[in-house]
Amino acid sequence: MGSGRGGGWWVALLVVGVACGPTQQPYDTSFRLLPSTTFCQPMTCESQGLDCGIAVDGCGGTLHCGPCAEGEACGGGGVPNVCGPAPCVPGTCEALGANCGPTPDGCGGVLECGACSAPEVCGGSGVPHVCGPPPCVATTCAALGKDCGQVADGCGGVLECGACGPDETCGGGGAANVCGHAACTPATCASLGKDCGTVADGCGGVLECGACGPGLACGAAGVANVCGQATCLAATCAVLGRDCGEVLDGCGGVLECGACGPEATCGGAGRANVCGPGTCVPTTCEALGVNCGRVSDGCGAVLECGACAAPQTCGGTGVPNVCGQAPCTPATCASLGKDCGQVADGCGGTLACGACGPGTTCGGGGVANVCGGPACRPASCGLLGKTCGAVADGCGGTLACGSCTAPETCGGTGVPGVCATSEPVCADRDLGSALPVTVKGSTVEANDDHAASCGGAGSPDRGYLWTAPRTGTFTFDTARSAVRSVIAVYGGGCGGQELACATDGISYGGGARVAVALTEGQQVLVTVDAEAGGAFTQGYFELHIDALRPSEAGACFDNMDNDGDRWVDCADTECREEPGCKGPGCAHHDLGSALPVTFQGETARSGDGFQGTCGALLQQDRAHLWTAPRAGTYRFDTAPDDGQAAAGNALYVLTGCRGTELGCASHPRPTRKNAPKVELPLAQGQTVLVVVDGMAHPEQDTPIRYTLHITDVSGPDANP
Repeated sequence: MGSGRGGGWWVALLVVGVACGPTQQPYDTSFRLLPSTTFCQPMTCESQGLDCGIAVDGCGGTLHCGPCAEGEACGGGGVPNVCGPAPCVPGTCEALGANCGPTPDGCGGVLECGACSAPEVCGGSGVPHVCGPPPCVATTCAALGKDCGQVADGCGGVLECGACGPDETCGGGGAANVCGHAACTPATCASLGKDCGTVADGCGGVLECGACGPGLACGAAGVANVCGQATCLAATCAVLGRDCGEVLDGCGGVLECGACGPEATCGGAGRANVCGPGTCVPTTCEALGVNCGRVSDGCGAVLECGACAAPQTCGGTGVPNVCGQAPCTPATCASLGKDCGQVADGCGGTLACGACGPGTTCGGGGVANVCGGPACRPASCGLLGKTCGAVADGCGGTLACGSCTAPETCGGTGVPGVCATSEPVCADRDLGSALPVTVKGSTVEANDDHAASCGGAGSPDRGYLWTAPRTGTFTFDTARSAVRSVIAVYGGGCGGQELACATDGISYGGGARVAVALTEGQQVLVTVDAEAGGAFTQGYFELHIDALRPSEAGACFDNMDNDGDRWVDCADTECREEPGCKGPGCAHHDLGSALPVTFQGETARSGDGFQGTCGALLQQDRAHLWTAPRAGTYRFDTAPDDGQAAAGNALYVLTGCRGTELGCASHPRPTRKNAPKVELPLAQGQTVLVVVDGMAHPEQDTPIRYTLHITDVSGPDANP
């Protein structure tokens, strides 16, 4: 969150100029220098079980997980960013042949099909949901051995058998309405698209996918475990026994085998491309019964017999130089590992893989066309604040969060999954002499190794060495940081004299900046610290270094104060008219004109770049660009998914990066009923910036994950 100059609703941050004395700090020059450390390990679409749409990588970046196959929709199975079938059409009591009691509608809902007239009871004749004369004794969850979800009681009623714990799902172990961990379904060679060699089955086993046929080799075409054309060894005229005319070399090329003497002709003795007495009569493609590729005419020349029209290929049916289409072997539901909904069979057809049992939905476990319970949303290393080791993702999986560099160790100060050391560290990293420089990091679990003249004693900090690549004035700032930052620059590196120091006063987040004149090759130590005492003394920061510019123009989207006036990017008047400042230049995600929108994101490593009128200060935020496809009234909300807990957040809609706020809503403990919601009338083609801002903790930077919805509440298909 940050504030901008000229916007009436932006929070103005006081510009403070601090005169820093040349006090030399008592650094021990034996302190160790830590090489470059990776603070975040990005996730992939595959590691999150996502196969479509736009998602986040957990390190502040965007993933494009691709489109869905024909007949499927992104989120069609009820799981965002997972392809699934078209929405389910619920049945009716009449269509289901039911005339009493609560009846499943086939889409996860329950129909009320009425009551029976005495002496009949619902299910009395043994047919559920149908009135019959015999009395019916309702069963119980315990008698059925069920401990979660809704179960028919055998008499037309529905039993509520409870909910599962945090590490289990209903039906996860393979038994309907029984809590358990999801079983791993081994892949097959066919489902993986592999036809040779040894392949992992995804569940700890190994598949033997066979060997390749003649002329083929495993992986020869560049795709692992897929048979491809083996490396071709071209023949020679001598090897082929030819001494005249053009001859195919067997690898798609043509050999020139020479000319015959005056008493012979090429092919004259009846052998193609061999000199001999007599006259050679060349053949034709038609006479040979071929219609594609290149063949010899028998008299020393090569015939071009044409090309095939898709989907046919030359020799496709096994006959050389004849167009044909190889037969397609359709897949099965079992070979694809699917057990519900409709799936393409790979040959133009569609497979009907069945329906799910009670307590599960198709794709509900996060895998398209596989029955499962409610999808678990895995966390990322950035969201969990982890920087090393193997860390549980909260959904039964494991995250690889990187490794540490000595003297830091994983959990070095007792916090699992975080690189840290109790030894003094002057410089965490040498940035060389690169320009411009952006470092994203955190001071959590860092030591208090530095104390500048303008503050920082008592707060954890980070130090970086940097060498000026030329003589000039350079600007150092911490714009977008989610701490009350203190920045200082020392000449000569560790133990050198303080050249500049500042805190507060920049237009984004808790940023500060200094400008320092340096000579070519001069090394400095740059420290990022925080004001001690109170809130926001540790957390996410950004350090930017660049040569001082006379104007911000030309560098309006690099997240730093290039001209040293404490106004950053679109907050600077020199950038206001840049087209990107209308939204594209500062948006993390472009959602296009999609409707409806369900976008799952997180604010980890996004930085503090915005401030609404109803949110909290010094929290990381995430911006989404969206364009109204038609004129209407639209609802923007962050209502959590069913069964999911939501972190406190603010939601606001802007006309651009530093534009007018059109609406703002927030809640520290949102539920589906009271989650932040903004409704706005928009014109067709109007583009807005939708910002989700954290407010999960009042005293420290706390990244959140969220679900953003955008719906049309004015059209014929509007949701209530």
